[in-house]
Amino acid sequence: MKEVTSLFLLQNVMVICSWSMDDVCDADDIKCQNPQILTPGEIIYGQCYRYAALRRLLKVSFLTCLKECMKTSTCSNVSYRRDWQMCDINGNINSEVELVQENGCFSSNVSSWSRKLVGKCATHSCAEGHKCVLKGEEIACEIAYCTGRPFAGNAELNEPFGLSRDLGHGMRYKCTNRIQMTGKPFAVCRKTGQWKSMFICGEGSLVSQKKTTGQSTIFCAEGFLCESEAGIDGIKQLTNIFHTDAELKPFWWVNLGQVYTVLKVVSTNRIHSCCGDRLRKMLIHVGESLDTSHMELCGQFIGPAVSGQVIVTPCNTLPKGQMVKLTSVNTVPRAFHLTEVEVYGVE
Repeated sequence: MKEVTSLFLLQNVMVICSWSMDDVCDADDIKCQNPQILTPGEIIYGQCYRYAALRRLLKVSFLTCLKECMKTSTCSNVSYRRDWQMCDINGNINSEVELVQENGCFSSNVSSWSRKLVGKCATHSCAEGHKCVLKGEEIACEIAYCTGRPFAGNAELNEPFGLSRDLGHGMRYKCTNRIQMTGKPFAVCRKTGQWKSMFICGEGSLVSQKKTTGQSTIFCAEGFLCESEAGIDGIKQLTNIFHTDAELKPFWWVNLGQVYTVLKVVSTNRIHSCCGDRLRKMLIHVGESLDTSHMELCGQFIGPAVSGQVIVTPCNTLPKGQMVKLTSVNTVPRAFHLTEVEVYGVE
């Protein structure tokens, strides 16, 4: 345990930033501006937390760091890297958080400081993921960071200062065990406060087999199985296909039963020597409903295809959804038929 006097703490605080009450208090908070803060809070030198940051601020003073922590929901501690003027606003300290020895870095529990530093926000009760802001004479809560951790199966964080959850920022990852990565190596905290992983490590698993299906219309010749479930039954035979009427935009869909991040869709064209070239252009969408305008485009195939062709469509944007919809786009009415559709994804 390091024991330091209040005088030593105060001297070090002043080394970090030459400050006055104008720097500390909100402009409209007269009560905060007038009294002197006689005793600074507790500071632990040479140690910083990693993997606890809710927000990471650059080019700020230590006192600004403290104030932003007080305004941020669930913040309990700050880590400040003096040489970088970098502030980590940390959440609750638990077993996943790592305390490291680091020169030029120090930490402080916000509970040891007077909350008068943030004026009216001192009594805020903003929900997790939010921070207190002053709007006119009133305080309000706005989204400030993403909660939890992004999905990163078979991957590990590749950031020198650990994870942070700032809106609009991306965290770099790398796949473990030499697994191949698909996508970009980032997980991004979107302005909605939700994480978006831009990568998947590995190929995912087959998530479409034996699920609920449907199609725009149905046409079937004698001896064929032409209903929608033929597309996900795992049987790749000449007479086992889904088959629509001739349409300009016939479609087929599968309900995955829950939301998945979709990595790729593998489509096997009709095996029969007849009519494989009917597939000229195919769009694949992923979403929560069958309304294409509210679905994300996974990818497209530009043909014409040949009989029995296996078409692998990677979803480079890694869309999330429960519904996967395949649409055949034509200039004249044509039937849409495939032997099998395999959707690969992760939860």
